[in-house]
Amino acid sequence: MGDYDKREKLKEFYLKIRGCQECELSRSRTKFVFGSGSAYAPVMFVGEAPGKNEDLQGLPFVGQAGKLLDELLDSIGFDRSEVFIANVLKCRPPGNRDPRIEEINTCKSYLLEQIKIIDPKIICTLGKISTQLLLNTDKGINTLRGKVFKVDSRIIMPINHPAAVLYTPSRMEILKQDFQKIKRLIDSDGEVPACEEDILNLESETTGDKQNKGEQLGLF
Repeated sequence: MGDYDKREKLKEFYLKIRGCQECELSRSRTKFVFGSGSAYAPVMFVGEAPGKNEDLQGLPFVGQAGKLLDELLDSIGFDRSEVFIANVLKCRPPGNRDPRIEEINTCKSYLLEQIKIIDPKIICTLGKISTQLLLNTDKGINTLRGKVFKVDSRIIMPINHPAAVLYTPSRMEILKQDFQKIKRLIDSDGEVPACEEDILNLESETTGDKQNKGEQLGLF
């Protein structure tokens, strides 16, 4: 699929789903937050759900966490217009509560279609929800953060959510280091020999609970 085709297909997809009424979040949202950035981005960042500012503006990561993300992108020579930023949920959960399993199940197909259209070489999952969804695991972000996995020929690297770092400034240096690792992955075109071993390790460790996880989230 060419760059023009990707842009048009992403636009068509947005127009198709922007009025989504599939779950109760549609009744409490201010704006549907599709995501933003380049349709031909080499790297995609995936958070969990829009917050208050995102809900008001209809754009992902526009609050303090968004400012930090912009700074981190700048530190590796990227602007947010060169990547694509999205969330697992497209509507804000009331009070910024965690997404519910049924909401993830309802909304995940939108994210998966975005990934299919954009076809990024690298996906950075921001925090627990997106990491567990895209790696199909129950393991927490602290266990997986900074590791590199290869799933269906695509690199997935979990990192801390910028909002978590704002609450715990001691994690800032770790997040900066992870972004340098992201840059190395981009520069190497996603060719990292160790990533195959990482995903095999993850799969062997989660064999026992994978079926339960699939039943909970209805994954793949």
